[in-house]
Order: sequence, then structure tokens, then C-alpha cells
Amino acid sequence: MSRESSERSVVRRVRRDLAASSSLEEALTGRYEPLGVVGQGSFAKVFLARHILTGTKVAVKVLRKGAGATLSWVLSELDILKGLEHPHVVQLLEIVETPGTAYVVMEHMAGGQLGQHIPEVVGLWEDEARVLFGQVASAVGYCHAQGIAHRDVKAENVLLDAAGRAKLCDFGLACRFRAGEKLGLLCGTVAYWAPELHRREPYDGPAVDVWSLGVLLILMLTGSVPFTGASYEQAKEQVLQARYHLPFHLSDEAQSLVSWMLTLEPAHRPTLQQILGHPWLSQDGERCPSPPAELLPKRADTSILLAMLDLGYGLQETWVSVATRQFNQAMATYLLLGHQKTRGAGCQVRLQMPGWPQVGPCPSLCIPSNLTLGPRWGVSRPAMRSWPLSACEQQQQQQQQQQQQQQQPEELKPSGQVGSRRASLPAIMLCSLSASVPAPGPTAPLPGSSQALAPDPSSSSTAQPPAGSRTPGLTLVRRMATCPQDWLRTLQQTPAPRDPPGPAPTRDAHGAK
Repeated sequence: MSRESSERSVVRRVRRDLAASSSLEEALTGRYEPLGVVGQGSFAKVFLARHILTGTKVAVKVLRKGAGATLSWVLSELDILKGLEHPHVVQLLEIVETPGTAYVVMEHMAGGQLGQHIPEVVGLWEDEARVLFGQVASAVGYCHAQGIAHRDVKAENVLLDAAGRAKLCDFGLACRFRAGEKLGLLCGTVAYWAPELHRREPYDGPAVDVWSLGVLLILMLTGSVPFTGASYEQAKEQVLQARYHLPFHLSDEAQSLVSWMLTLEPAHRPTLQQILGHPWLSQDGERCPSPPAELLPKRADTSILLAMLDLGYGLQETWVSVATRQFNQAMATYLLLGHQKTRGAGCQVRLQMPGWPQVGPCPSLCIPSNLTLGPRWGVSRPAMRSWPLSACEQQQQQQQQQQQQQQQPEELKPSGQVGSRRASLPAIMLCSLSASVPAPGPTAPLPGSSQALAPDPSSSSTAQPPAGSRTPGLTLVRRMATCPQDWLRTLQQTPAPRDPPGPAPTRDAHGAK
């Protein structure tokens, strides 16, 4: 009977996973390809997916909005994620919201959880632990500087990327705080709880994070958490007395830092700035990376904008999305291409496969609203403006036309237009030809292949038509394959607009994980 019940439970779980994957595919269709479930917590499920245009793997966190307190909890997490930008905090890429669900797309951490790389019983070498712990402490310190307490710092919430760098994740229990404010929500992981949480007292958010960092450091150095009793009461007694064991082979600096962070009195614990300046972390003159001074990028990356132009995105649309941190499809593509460029892979895009949304071969170029242009011309109209000239200018134009006609063969001499002057179109009106992403055809590469997007130097000049292909009275205009550099320089020099900060969300009525 128990075996049948177990089989039915497995079937129900598989059906739920398939249903969740189906809903994920419907919400993100045409942009992401779901690959499977990689994790599940109390409030969310995490899927592995592939960004179709770039072929990059991403993690998609599915948050059920629910109602009341649950909705407030989800909205608070989204608000916090949008305001974070640090090299050791998992990068948010895109947020797709439906009436009942929020799909949070984040960078995929190929190295997995930190705990999977810590050997049991012996732990990491001090040099290894110093680097990883410094990266985590830098991320937590950045959050505190932004007025955010994580409240669930643990090995499972630290992920490693393909290069072995540590990044803090899972801000589901995080909250905003003000200096001197006491928090009351009992949350987090019991093994990392500070004494004030065990005593059910109002607590200081940063001080609780510092205690959790001390527990994490012991785990990294020894391979096990320090407070592990046979029951909760025994573990609680160990925490309230700060009773733990450190192996004798640890350096004096490491033991000093651990004992400082695991101080019973919250007011006597170090701040993150003091932790990062501790001698154990600053050995050999190495310092942890400082957080960026500005959230918004100061300059647009020309090569990435050119790659996105070939993908069908407008320049202004892309840059405004990134500068104002909209976390939409354009911003996600820009950030993923930037990650590829940082890894030295260049800007890689995948050719479109059957069933994907087709992108036009020549996307329209978005024009800034403050740029004054002339009226649009029809297909049958010449690509030049005309207006009356003075008598002196008419005479000079006639002389120039006569000289040009004498130098050309008789059949190619155009019929002159006396009494008019032509002015060239501004360079900003030229569209980009998708030379790097050819339209599907008999000779197109196989679906799923990748190619690097790079500006073609030969395409920056206007091509001359072959002999005999020009018709008198008609002008052949070739669309350029490069983006107007003048407007790109304008984008790079234009400061990004900043939204006024909103009120801090309150999270008083939620339960613990």
C-alpha cells in the first residue's frame, strides 16, 4: 500500500513539474527555452532555461504572487533585486509578470552551490576560503550600504560561476532597514541564527548577517557548522553561550576574525567594513573588489548595440531600457551579450530556427525625440530635398552639370534639373543591413549554429553599382551595414535618467522559510 502511494506521489510530482514547465514556456515563449527544474524552495521554483537569441543558459525563478502578505513578499523581493548591481551578487536579467506569477530571469551559475565545493571534516584551505569569503562579505557589505539586510546568509545561498567566483543569491527574506531600526520577523536558517533570534528579541539586521557570516566562515574552514546539537535545545544552548570548536591548525588571524563575528552582544560585532579591513582578509595586499559607484552604465557599449541592431532592436529602445533599468527583453539581451564579451567570446547570436519569431532583415533605426529631421519620403520620391535657388546659384549649377556630362558616356548622362539644389540625407537615417544574420535560405547555416557579430570595415562606404546597371534618372542607394557612429557617441555621452527612489516596502506579516 505504501509502495502504491509512493508511486502516485511521484506521478503527481512529475505532472506538477510538467505543468509548471508548460506555463513557463507559454509565458516566455520565443525568448527562452526551458530545460528543466534545478531547485525548489518554500516560496519559489527555479528552472534552467536557454536564452534563444544568444544561446546562453539562464536561471528562471518562478514566484507565485498569491494574495495579501504573499503578494507583498514577492513585490518586495522584486523591488530589492532591481536595485542591486555588484560583481558578487547574482545578476538580475529580466522580469516577466503575469496576473498570478512573476518570472525572474537571472544569470546561470554553472559552479553550483558553495557547500558542494567544501570538503567535509577538513574544509577548504585558508587561502581558498579567504578569497571566497572575501567575495561574499563584499556582497553583504554592499547590501548593507544600500540599506538591505539579507537575513538568510548561508552556504546554499552562495553560488559559484564557471570561473569559481562566489555570488550571493536568494533575496526572498531580505528587507530594507533604516539605521538603528529593529526588525521583528523571525526568519532564516536555524543553524545560522544569531542569539537574539533564539531569544525571540527584536534584532538589528546587519548584526544578524554578521553572525551568519561567522557561521559560514567556520563551515568553510572546518567543513561543518559550529552549532550542531542532538536537538534544537542543545544547539540553542551552544549558540547562547557562543560555544564552538576551532581546529588548532587555523591561523591566529582567522580565529580572531571568527571570534569577533560570533560575539554574543550584537553592538560589539564588527561591521562589514571592519570585516573587509581585517588582517586575515587583507593579506598580501589583496583587497576585495569595491562595489560600483553608479548603478547605471555611463557609456553605451558600441559593439553590443551593433549586435542588437542586427537582432532587430532599436538603438534608443535598447539604451533607454538599460539606462533606466527596466529589466525587459532588450536589457536582458544587452546584459547577456555583455557577459559573453567579458568572457572573451565576443557577441554571439544564434541563427533563427523554424518556429522562432522572425526578425526583419533591416530593422528601423530609432531616432531620438530631440533630433530634428525632415519629413519622410515615399518610395517613388527622390532621396533629396529641393527648394528654389537664386539666379547666381542656378548659373553655377548649370556649369557644373555641363562639365560632368562632358566627362561621362553619352548613355549615362542624366537629365539635369535646373533651378534646384539638393542636400544629402542626414547620416542618422541610414538603416543597418543584417549582414551578420542572413535570412534563412538554401545556403544559410544549419539552425542552432552560432556566429560572432563584428562590424565589417568594408561596409562603411557606399558600394558602386556594376557597369551597365545604372538607369538614367534613377539613384541607387545601398543601406550601410554599420551603425551611425555620431549617434552612438551621443548615446555614450548622454547621462542616463534616474528614477526617484520609491518608499521602502514593509514586510511585517510574513512567515519564516
